[in-house]
Amino acid sequence: YGLQKMSSDHAEVRDLLSALAIKVRSCEEDFNAQNVSNALYGLQKMSSDHAEVRDVLSALAIKVQSCKENFNAQNVGNALYGLQKMNSSHAEVRDVLSAVAVKVRSCKEVLNAKAVGNAVYGLQKMSSDHAEVRDLISALAIKVRSCSEDFSAQAVANALYGLQKMSSDHVEVRDLLSGLTMR
Repeated sequence: YGLQKMSSDHAEVRDLLSALAIKVRSCEEDFNAQNVSNALYGLQKMSSDHAEVRDVLSALAIKVQSCKENFNAQNVGNALYGLQKMNSSHAEVRDVLSAVAVKVRSCKEVLNAKAVGNAVYGLQKMSSDHAEVRDLISALAIKVRSCSEDFSAQAVANALYGLQKMSSDHVEVRDLLSGLTMR
């Protein structure tokens, strides 16, 4: 969580990420939903174009998969918001997306407008040409449809900004758009 303002463009940050990936992998404790969402949220200025970032993502994907706790609305929004500079062309990013999609589907809470806006905002570098992205979008579309809260201008702007690499050729994207239109 504390790395959220740091850029992976600096060698010192990448060195720290390398060390962190080793620690995450060797950690025998399960991460709870808050641990997972905080860890992903802290990556928001990191680019998956760096191997060290992908290494952390790979380690975190395992922790997301092993997390036994359901995500709440804030966990969903924060986890995905942290992925905003991640490119879905990397397998490690798609692995995290797959693991998070499971958590989105199992989330018992209705996502509020802020959580929806933050979650979709985090997808801005993701291409809907990848099955894992579409699966996550499908999970989010269901949550958007259940949201009864009116969206603020910020939530609308965040959600729309997050769709910039998505293609309306995919039914999952159109379904998300339909849900957003209702809000």
